[in-house]
Amino acid sequence: MTANRSDLRRLFNPKSIAVIGASNRKGNIGRIIFERLIPSLRKLYPVHPREPDIMGYEAFPKVAALPDGIDVAVVATGAETAVSAAEACASKAIPFLIIVAGGFGETGSEGARRETRLQEIGDRFGTRILGPNSLGIFVPGERLDTIFVEHGDKALGPGGGVAFITQSGSVGVEALGLASNSGYGMRAFVGLGNKCDLDELDFLDYFGRDPETTCLAFYLENIAHGRRFLERARQVTPHKPVIVLKAGRTPSGARAVCSHTGRLAGMDAVVNGAFRQYGIQRVIDDEELCDASKCLAMLPPARGPRVAVLTPAGGFGVMCADYVEADQRGITLSMATLAPQTVRRIREASFPFAACTNPVDLTASADDGMFGRSLDALMEDDGVDIIICTAFFAPPAISDGLIQEIADRARHSPKPVITFTQYGPFTDLYLRRFHDAGVVGFPSISRAVRAARFLVERARILAALKEHP
Repeated sequence: MTANRSDLRRLFNPKSIAVIGASNRKGNIGRIIFERLIPSLRKLYPVHPREPDIMGYEAFPKVAALPDGIDVAVVATGAETAVSAAEACASKAIPFLIIVAGGFGETGSEGARRETRLQEIGDRFGTRILGPNSLGIFVPGERLDTIFVEHGDKALGPGGGVAFITQSGSVGVEALGLASNSGYGMRAFVGLGNKCDLDELDFLDYFGRDPETTCLAFYLENIAHGRRFLERARQVTPHKPVIVLKAGRTPSGARAVCSHTGRLAGMDAVVNGAFRQYGIQRVIDDEELCDASKCLAMLPPARGPRVAVLTPAGGFGVMCADYVEADQRGITLSMATLAPQTVRRIREASFPFAACTNPVDLTASADDGMFGRSLDALMEDDGVDIIICTAFFAPPAISDGLIQEIADRARHSPKPVITFTQYGPFTDLYLRRFHDAGVVGFPSISRAVRAARFLVERARILAALKEHP
C-alpha cells in the first residue's frame, strides 16, 4: 500500500478520469457514468474494445492504449472482466480505481476469490481501490459524479459540509434523495461497497482533515479496523461531529449483515459503549442519520438543554412542549423559563391576547415583524439555550418574508435556531428555501425536537472530551 493512506486528493479532485466499459448504448451503466462525468470538465478517456468514440470523445480499445498520468479509473464492467481491467489499470500506474461491479465477496467463495485478487493487485502496484460493488463518489462542488442511479443530485448543490460515507449504496442514495427534497448540505458522498481496500478509516482520516467538511456521517454494517477507527474518531470528534448508523443491532440484523456483506457485524452492546466512550454520536436509522448530520453540520452545539418555542399556532406549541419534556435518547431537555423582561418585550411586540410565556403563541394574527421581534427577545434571554420556531405560512399576515426574518437572526445567533414548518404540498419547497437561507428546518415537531437533542448531545461530548483528553 502507499505510505500515506489518507492522501485521497486525486480521488476527489482528479484532473483526468478513464471509464472502462463506457458505451454509446443507452441504459448501459458505463454510459450513464460517463455521461454524468461530462459536466465535471475533467479530461475523460472512455475505454471500449469496439466503439471508436463515445458520445463525441475518442475511445481507446484497451487500458494499455491510455495515456499516462490518469488519476482515476472507473471500472464499469462485469466482475471477472473487472479484475483483469483493474490489473491493467494498476500496471498503468493509475493511483485510484472505482470498481462498480458486484459479484465479489458478497456472493460466496468464487466471488471472494475475485475480491482477494483485487486486494493482491492493489498491494502489488500500490493502487487504491474503492469497492468492488461500489457506487463510487459524488462531490457536488467539483461536479464529480460516478453514481449511476438516481440520488437527488440535482437538488444537492455545492457548498455543503457533510461527508456521507456509506457501506450500502442503496441506503445512501435513498436517504440522500429524500433529504435533498428539503435541503441538505453535501460535501461528498462515498459508496464503500465491499471495502477490499479503501474503507471507513481512510475516509474518516481524509475528511477529518478536510477544511471543507464540517460533519462526517457513516452508514456501516461492519467496521474493518475497529480499534483504529475509534482512536482516529477520538482525534476528529473534538473538531467535527462524527455520526454513525451502525446496522445489525439485533441478532436478525447481524445475520442479515453477514448475508449482505459476507462479514460479521460485531456485538452491539460493545459497539454502543465504544462509540459513547470515543465521542461518536450513534443514530438508529437513515432519517436520523440525515437529520443529525444536517443540523450538526450547520448549527453550534447547544450550551444547555433549555428550549424556547415560538409559534403562531398554540396546539403545535403544546405538542412541542410534550416532545421536549419526554425522555428520549437519554438526552433530557426542558422548557425554558423566560425572564420577565423577555415576556414584556414579546408582549409589546405582539397582541394583548398572545401567550407570551413558553411556549410563545403569537396566534394566527401574527405577522412577519412580530415573529422577528419575538425571536430577538428569546435570543437575548440568558435562560434560553435553543429556539424552535414553528413557522407557518397559512396565517393571512404571514408572508414569504418570514423566511428572511428568521434567517437574518439565525445565521448570526450563538444559540441554535431550528424551524418546523408544514404547508401541505409546499412543505418541501419552504424547507428548501429555509435551508438555502442558512436555516435548519424539519417537516415535523418530533424531528425538530430530536435535532435539539443531537445538539445537546454534541455539547456533552465536547465537554467530556475536554474533561478527559
